[in-house]
Amino acid sequence: MRSEPNLERRRREVLSAILQHYIANGQPVGSKTVAIETQESLSPATVRAVMSQLEAEGFLEQPHTSAGRVPTDKAYRYYVDRMMRMARLTPALVQFIEESLSGEQVPNEQLMARASRVLAEVSSNVGLVLGPALEEKLLEHIKFIKLPDRRVLVVIVSRPNLIENNVLRLDEDISQEGLDHSAAYLNAEFRGWSLRTIRLEIFKKIEEARELLDHLLRSVGLLLMEGALGHDELAPLFVEGTARILEQPEFEDVRKIRQLLLAFEEKAKLIEILGSVLRSSSTGVQVVIGKENPADEMRHCALVMAPLKYGSRTVGALGVVGPTRMEYDRAVTTVEYVAHLCNRLLSVN
Repeated sequence: MRSEPNLERRRREVLSAILQHYIANGQPVGSKTVAIETQESLSPATVRAVMSQLEAEGFLEQPHTSAGRVPTDKAYRYYVDRMMRMARLTPALVQFIEESLSGEQVPNEQLMARASRVLAEVSSNVGLVLGPALEEKLLEHIKFIKLPDRRVLVVIVSRPNLIENNVLRLDEDISQEGLDHSAAYLNAEFRGWSLRTIRLEIFKKIEEARELLDHLLRSVGLLLMEGALGHDELAPLFVEGTARILEQPEFEDVRKIRQLLLAFEEKAKLIEILGSVLRSSSTGVQVVIGKENPADEMRHCALVMAPLKYGSRTVGALGVVGPTRMEYDRAVTTVEYVAHLCNRLLSVN
């Protein structure tokens, strides 16, 4: 948690009123509006003085000379760290989330796709789910199925219960019996290993024992090297609800829209952004606000993220992206609950 100065009660009350009004309406807040909403019934003149002090301290800014004030990233950070109370999901929303994710047992890729849709729907922001990268996948079982024209269907089951199918072509014909023999060896030797480590180990064996290694195993090893175990492929990323964020008044600026869409379209960049957030901590919900984002394209956004867990291992992330003018209490509660439910489902799938 980032430390910010403790504000005395009157300034906190004024700042809270401005935050609540601006988050709800998206319009600069004037002193008369704040005076009506404060519990102390402060006069507009007193409110203006407090607002000027908050502006001088970097909590507020005035977009136009005659306009009211709007919160800064510093104000949102202070709110999240020191003022926010966790929202409660209504029973209807809890039921919607559970029925959407827990109804029938589905492959984990489908679970992640559903989770991104649920996050977008419940938070009214963009829902994101980042699945396990290559190095996070642990081999559970591999199977080779012979197809015509020297093609082989490779079925890889990795933890947590991810199923991947690849059709690859061999340089020479191999019988189904030979493929079964190779699969049995790989399952016996490498079950529980990360797919990246398996690939490196096979490469090492091929290089160190090129003449001694069984011809069949060498052929299958090369097959795996060339495609079945991937080549540093990007982690699967599910994005839902992009249109929602574009409806917000913050993104009426065409330049901001273009920057944001570019960030969403560049999968590698978005994965790196989410990865950098996760690398800073592996526990609990994280909130990244405005200029705290590592990418310029996201400097007008806030991310609320939580790790996806398989047992004690972090295998991905989920969360929401929205404008800095976000209902943080609702977003944090939603992300925390969806993450908890997905982590439980991953552990039993």
